[in-house]
Order: sequence, then structure tokens, then C-alpha cells
Amino acid sequence: MRAAILESFSGPAGVRIIDMPAPTPKRGEVLVKVICSPVNPSDVLYCSGLYGNLPKLPVIPGFEGCGTVVASGGGFMADRLIGKRVSGSVQSGNGFWSEFVVLRAMEVMVMPEAVTNESAASALVNPLTAIALIRPVVSGQHRAMVQTAAASQLGRMIIRLSKRHNFPLINIVHRKALVDELKMQGAEHVLDSSSKDFKQELTSITHELKATWAADAVAGSLTGVLAACMPLGSTISVYGVLSGEESKLNPGDLIFRGQTVTGFWLSNEFIDHSPLGLIRIALRLKNATKLLANDLQTKAQAHLKLGEMGERLSGLLTSTSKGKIYITPNA
Repeated sequence: MRAAILESFSGPAGVRIIDMPAPTPKRGEVLVKVICSPVNPSDVLYCSGLYGNLPKLPVIPGFEGCGTVVASGGGFMADRLIGKRVSGSVQSGNGFWSEFVVLRAMEVMVMPEAVTNESAASALVNPLTAIALIRPVVSGQHRAMVQTAAASQLGRMIIRLSKRHNFPLINIVHRKALVDELKMQGAEHVLDSSSKDFKQELTSITHELKATWAADAVAGSLTGVLAACMPLGSTISVYGVLSGEESKLNPGDLIFRGQTVTGFWLSNEFIDHSPLGLIRIALRLKNATKLLANDLQTKAQAHLKLGEMGERLSGLLTSTSKGKIYITPNA
């Protein structure tokens, strides 16, 4: 098979395309012919050596994707999946940026026909993150929510979920054109962080709506702006670093205004492997699958063959608000 191999932490565009033996599934595993796999921010950090525990190189990146099961390593669960289109993820070892990937049969989801290949390939990371990030508001701990990078595919999922669950959402984008675009798609409150009145507008609307929960995908100085502008006792959950910078904030906001800054990592959602924890995860996945054709759908801006990654990927990553980039190894 052909595969994208990461040999040094030089970013996703620095992978080398090679020919290598296709993997063989063991009992309880399936061999999946990959249809497509997204380039998520977590993939970019992973390929740059900035995500979680560093992998042992060389390795095939690609945390999630979808494909068709073409072989089974044996076992009831694995055998029944042959010929079906599935979605899955890889937390360690070789991933989806190759023509074939091996997955555990118990950890894949069969995709309904109504779900596009793109949404199927992005069925785990963004949908489960969106569901987790809105949970403090849906559960009633907070009355309203703020999110940064609202024009991203994950941000648009949160907008649709806010309408479904009927809670106020304040959306922050980085240019005026995106304000108009999100409002046309039904977002009620959208602020442009490049506006000279941004901080004043953010302070006014967060206090008016009593928005004390924020999901920050940008980090950098924007974390500090949130802490300074949101009501007393607010919590900011940093789950991304799109700015490429450390979160910066005034310690006075922590000491005197009671603001809390915490972190969110989706992998921590799966740490509990007790029977009750597994049931909870399974129910969450089932609910996410039902919504993949609407609220949790993902739009694509580009599809890249393996051989196009080095030439085109870096340029496309500069404008992720246009949609997700997908690697299509078998195109």
C-alpha cells in the first residue's frame, strides 16, 4: 500500500509518501480500505511534535477517518463488518493517512447511508468535542456560552447544537466577512475580534446574557481577553491553540475576579474504562451518529491525494474556516 510516513516533527506537509506492506488484522480486528481522513488541528500538532505524548517515529498520522471493511482477522464482531462503511479512530500506532488501516472491531461505527463520507470520516473528534463543550450549559451549570473560532467546522457544530438545545451562544470570529456569513446561517450573536470595539462589545453581551462558560480554540492573548471581559466567576476551557501561542492573561483576573482557566483534551473523555463508563461512551457515540447528517455534519473545502500533500496542504491550512481538508489515499 501507499502511505504518508512522518519521519520527523516537521508538520503534516512534511510527510513522505512510500510503498509498504499492507497491515494484517489480528483476531477481533478489521482491515479498512480508507475513503478519506480529515486534517484536524490535533493532526497538525501531532505532526509537529506538540500533541500529547510524542509517538515513536516513523509513524503514519491521521487520528480518524472512514472506509470500507475489506477483511477480518476473525471473530464474530469483525466478520459481520466485512463490506460495511465504517468510521473509526486511532489513538496510537499507524493511522488513516494510508490506503489501508487496521481497527478494532469493537471500536468502529457503521455509518448510515444518509451520512456523507466527509461527515463519517469526521464522526468522532469534532462531534464528541462539541457535545462535551456544550455540556456545562445544557446541564444548567451556566446560562450562556462564548466560543472562539466560531467559523470552524467544530464552531458551526456548536452553533447548530445551541439552537437545538436553545441556549444563548456568543460567537467570536477573526474577520468581518465571517460575522455576516455566520449570521446568515442563523447565529444570533457574532463578534469580530479584529474590531476596535471588540472588548467593549464582548463585555456588554457576556454580562447581558450572563455568559460564564467559554470554549477557547485560539489561546494566545484571546484567553486573557475572555478572562477580562466575562462576568465574575467565569470559566474558560482552552481546547486548541490556533494562534500558535501560549495563553496570556492578567493574574488579577484570576485573583480578584475569580476567573478560572482550564483545559480540555478529548482523550481524557475516554480514560474511564469501567463498564458504566463504556456504556456512557457508547450512548454518546450513538447520539452523535444520529446527528451526523445535520447538526454534526462536516463540510469539505478540499480533497487531497497522498501525492498532493506536500505541495498543497500548507496553503490550505491557512484558511480552515472554508471547510475541512480531507486526505483521500485511494482516490
